[in-house]
Order: sequence, then structure tokens, then C-alpha cells
Amino acid sequence: MTPLSAGFAAMISFIGWVVVRFAAVQTRGESESVRFHRWLTLVLIAILFTAISDHFVLFWLGWVSVSLSLHKLLLFYPERPRAQLAAHKKFIFARVAETMLAVALLSIWLQTGATSISELSPTASIVSEWVMLLLVSVAMLKCAQLPVHGWLLQVVEAPTAVSALLHAGIINLGGYLLLQFSPLLADAAVARWLLAIVAGTSMLVAAAVTMTRISVKVRLAWSTVAQMALMLVEISLGFYTLAALHLLAHSCYKAYAFLTSGSAVEQRERQRFVQLGLPPLKAVIGGLIVVITAVLLGVSAVTSLGYVAPWLAVSLALGLWLSTMFERFNISELLRAICVAAAWFGVYLVANWALSAHLTFSTASYIWLLDVWICLVLIGITSVYLWLLYRPQSAHSSQLFVALNAGLYLDEWATRLTLTLWPLRNSQHKGASS
Repeated sequence: MTPLSAGFAAMISFIGWVVVRFAAVQTRGESESVRFHRWLTLVLIAILFTAISDHFVLFWLGWVSVSLSLHKLLLFYPERPRAQLAAHKKFIFARVAETMLAVALLSIWLQTGATSISELSPTASIVSEWVMLLLVSVAMLKCAQLPVHGWLLQVVEAPTAVSALLHAGIINLGGYLLLQFSPLLADAAVARWLLAIVAGTSMLVAAAVTMTRISVKVRLAWSTVAQMALMLVEISLGFYTLAALHLLAHSCYKAYAFLTSGSAVEQRERQRFVQLGLPPLKAVIGGLIVVITAVLLGVSAVTSLGYVAPWLAVSLALGLWLSTMFERFNISELLRAICVAAAWFGVYLVANWALSAHLTFSTASYIWLLDVWICLVLIGITSVYLWLLYRPQSAHSSQLFVALNAGLYLDEWATRLTLTLWPLRNSQHKGASS
């Protein structure tokens, strides 16, 4: 067992404990509660088995068992057409991913002689580029990246506990897979490009769509697509420790967000009564320029800058937040916000140091065009956000809002394909599809 697998297993154990306790209350009085808890337990066992498995065969068996046991939970309410559709989509894509993973693992064994993850190293384990393309494709399928993302948006029909476990643990397996096989990915330029292009596009679209959704659970589902895309982008750039930290933080946050989604509705209603004006657009743009310049100069003064994209992401987030604090409150609140931002940055540095002390990853080669591509994606997300916020009444904004609210119609092909291969059937009782 590697430090990464041990940490991932510990995180899953904690989240599983929280989800099981929540599910015990949520399903109390349900006629099928015993069946639900049986499959929920099996899903957790399968995830933990996958996390601690080092041998290729055991890892693949664990990967398959996670998907098969999750399928039963997604159909806990089989009479719901959207639940059936989501489960069928997930089932089809999962079988494709598992086949590709089996081919990739078999090829790694044939080309390197390695039979376990711990045997892989960047010098002793050189594989063909197409093998890494397979692994990257498996990760993107598991992380619900465009255009195979639709099932993740429709599984909100499942019980809240299932959604929490899915978004906090299972969907992260794609990033976990690439982190485990990072010694092979570090020098696979074509695979990294594929990962950056698909994940970057998914991040741009998912972040933009999230701005238009009203349903709390659907917003959380779209945000998961965007967050998984960001984690995959970090991996494509070679920031493996940052991606591991992102995986941990996102899992804990998303479990909390889904388990408290009911109270989130109440909080949203309260916010409607708070009439806070938007800061002037010029002030926001000026603040972004100042923060970006300060961050890039500060980082370059302390260490070599390397990739610009991660620091640009931090700068954009801080700039938008600080400009809002400055306009909506006063100087004292702005100073307080700066102190809070500095404190959180300190927490990140400590967490990154702690992970770096225990996790050892290969160093990925620098590809400057990847940096440019991700920077353009980040600027695009910010531009769409500001456009929808400050020009909501324009004709172009209305058209963009309608298209984004429909998810740019990117899931239509998957829906038609699924209904062709596996038509939905009417279920009159819960046991019909179990």
C-alpha cells in the first residue's frame, strides 16, 4: 500500500462513516431500508478494496465492483424514469471504461513486466503513448467529463446519501487512477494534451452552466464536473501533489454540500432579501489586474514561476472576491478579507508541505502551450461570469443564458444512444429493477 492509497482509503472511511449515519436517519421507516444499507455497505467495501489494491488484477476487480454495486443504489427508486436513464447511461459508460482499463493494464504488463502499481517508475516503466491515452480516457469517463457527463446530472434522483457518496468518493477515482499511474503519465505528452483539452473544455462549460442553474442539487452536480475537470487539469500540468490535495478537499466539501443541500435552499431564500449592489465593472477589472500582477510578481520573487495557469486561477478568484468586499463594505472589511485570504493561503501551504513530505510523485516536463491553453480557459470562465453578471439584459446574454441552462445540449446524443441500446421500462414496484 502506498501513502496515496492509504490516505485515499482513510478519506473514504471517514466519508463513508458520515454517509452511513446520515442514511440511517434518511431511510428510517423505508420498507427497503435493509436492501439500501446492504448495497451502500458493499459500495464502500468496493471503494476501499480498490484504494488498497496494488496488483493490477485486484485493482481492476475493485474498479468493476464499485460500478456494479453503485448501479443497484442508482435504481433504488426504479419507478423514476430519470433514475433509470441515469443508471443506464452510467452502466454503459462504465463497461466501456472497464474494458479500456483492462486493455491498458494488460498492455502495461506486456510492455514492462510490472504486475502492480508500486512497481511502476518513470525510468523502468516505459509504455506506448496509446496505453496512456487509454488510461486518460478511463479517468475522464469516470470523472464525467464532457461529452459523457449527463448521467451525473440525472443521478440526483437517487437518495441524498448516494449522491453524497458518489460526488465525494466514487467520481474521484478517475483522478486517483491518474495519480497512481503518474510515473507513466509524466512524460506522455500526447496523453497530457488530450487530458488538458477535454478537461479544460469541460471546466469552461460546466463552470458557465453552473451560473445559470437554480436547483441546488443540479448546481452541485455541474460544479462537480467543473471541479473534477480542474483536478484533471492540475494533473495534466504535472501538479500531482496539488491534485491530491484538491481531491481530498473536494471530497470533504462535496459530501457536506450534498448532506446539507436541504438547508442550502433556505439560505438561498434568505439571500434574496439582502439587496447588495454590484461593484462597478471598472473596479472589478482594476482589482483583477492589481491582484494578478501582485501574485505573479510575488511568486516570481520567491521562486521560479513555472506554470502561470495555477497562479492565474488563484489571482482571479482572489481578485473577484476582494473587489466585491471592497465595494460592498468598507476598508476595514477589505483588510479583514485580505487577512482571511492570507490565512487560507497559509493553510494551503502547510497542507501542501505535509502531503509533499509523504507523497512522492514524478516530475512532469514543462509544456508551455498547455500553460497558454489553461490560461485562456480561466480567462474565458471569468469573462462569461462577468458578462452574465453585468450584462444580463442584453440579447446576447439572453441567448447565452438559454443555451447554458440547457447544458449546450451536449447530452442529447448520449440520451438517444442509451434509449436505443437500453430502452426504459415502466416499474410499478421498487423490487422490479433490483
